[in-house]
Amino acid sequence: MSRKVGIIGAGPVGGILAAHLSSSGHTVYLVDAWNEHIEQIRAEGLHIFGREELRARPAQLLSSVRELGETVPEFVFICTKACDIGNVLGEMSDTIKRSNAVFISFQNGIDTEQAVAEHIERHRVLRGVVSYAGVLVSPGEIRESFFTPPNYLGWLDERGAESCREAAALVSASGLAMEATKDIGRYVWRKAILNSCTMSIAAITGMTIQEMIGFPPTARLVELLLNESVSIAAAYGFDYGKGFIESVHEFNKKAGPHKPSMLADIENGRRTENRFIIRRIAERAEEKGVAAPYHRTVANLIDALEKRALEKRLEPSSL
Repeated sequence: MSRKVGIIGAGPVGGILAAHLSSSGHTVYLVDAWNEHIEQIRAEGLHIFGREELRARPAQLLSSVRELGETVPEFVFICTKACDIGNVLGEMSDTIKRSNAVFISFQNGIDTEQAVAEHIERHRVLRGVVSYAGVLVSPGEIRESFFTPPNYLGWLDERGAESCREAAALVSASGLAMEATKDIGRYVWRKAILNSCTMSIAAITGMTIQEMIGFPPTARLVELLLNESVSIAAAYGFDYGKGFIESVHEFNKKAGPHKPSMLADIENGRRTENRFIIRRIAERAEEKGVAAPYHRTVANLIDALEKRALEKRLEPSSL
């Protein structure tokens, strides 16, 4: 049965999801503010390559979140960066906010679903953890880097459990295995730990993961951040076992010359997800009385670099 699905954000996460759902016969409303990207998809379709080859044409392509309210999909996946949640929800029409649509935060970071739940009834808000990644190489073209199944999806309110299982089954049937779970916080924190120890160092130093792991001083900083975040997660009841830290080391070794998205954001004068990842981990540590000097320090440094990058981008051209 074809379902109506809204996807906000046509970057790697939203684009790959849109291609799978569209190819499976669902009516996909894809929203993105980058007009060139949307127009290329309208003209030639959405092309996913790399790990797999997919070409798809979403049913409708929209350049504004407000336009989505005219369709009222059954499920709305928010696939933008976490730092854009406020803008997304601010532009959304009251019609869709008050509808029966189920909203899914399909983003990096801690507490993104709570930000959504400030505007949408809690039983209509779900939280996803994405296990695939890719790169938007040009308008309409996304290279899928990897997929380590499954993705995870959880509910905030027990009344949302049924819609959570329904959404997970929908995505799984499209070829992106997804598991519904009542313990979504465990997977949210695990991914935040993986991200925080490398994203932060990359943003500050300009290094790829391969470079920072191969340079002893930065490799030591990665280790300190990793151990600190594991201790903070444990304070919230998330214990990943004795082999977890070693598994993160192995994951980082295999990452190669990968440039984390937070570094790309700094380089391009964009806002980062610091507020929902490194800084949020530090804030959560303080709530439990756990020391987090490394996360607090790097969070402050990233904020400073982000401020400078944004200001530089806004400077008038001398040409």
